[in-house]
Amino acid sequence: MKKILATALLCSAALTPALAQSSRYYGAADYGIVSFSGPGSYSSPGALTLSGGYHYLPNLDLEAGLTLIGSATANVPGTGRVSINQNILSAVAVGRVPLNSQIHLFGKAGVGLHDGGVNGLPDDLIYGFGAQIRFDREFSMRVQYESLGRTKVPSTSSRADMTRLSVGVTYDF
Repeated sequence: MKKILATALLCSAALTPALAQSSRYYGAADYGIVSFSGPGSYSSPGALTLSGGYHYLPNLDLEAGLTLIGSATANVPGTGRVSINQNILSAVAVGRVPLNSQIHLFGKAGVGLHDGGVNGLPDDLIYGFGAQIRFDREFSMRVQYESLGRTKVPSTSSRADMTRLSVGVTYDF
């Protein structure tokens, strides 16, 4: 029994510094309004992104996410009113520049699968920039502007660019 207790204490002492280090994995949830630009006029639906990331290097993260965009309506000349529904599965690299220990700026670039299909570049290109404020070791808040690529407008051969301004929270595991 004494040997087991001694081994357990030794293992816990050896693992304590590893547990004190910041985590390499994080989860994020972002919500914002999507704007479409293309032929005609469009409504601006809300969009929720759930993502997970890995702190690959001190200033470089790899992030994957699913963006669920609400239904938008478009009044397109010659076609009339159409409905646009879109979901995006994305993979991006996020580069960070710290301003101090709690605030940093970031830029992101990557690709997204729009409704599970590959449209090719530049339609599938995702890029953006923003700022993140760290409250403690686990929680942060971020504000970002993103270009989410292009989507096909139903019943036409036109495409509409999608952009989003969002606010979100991150949690480091």
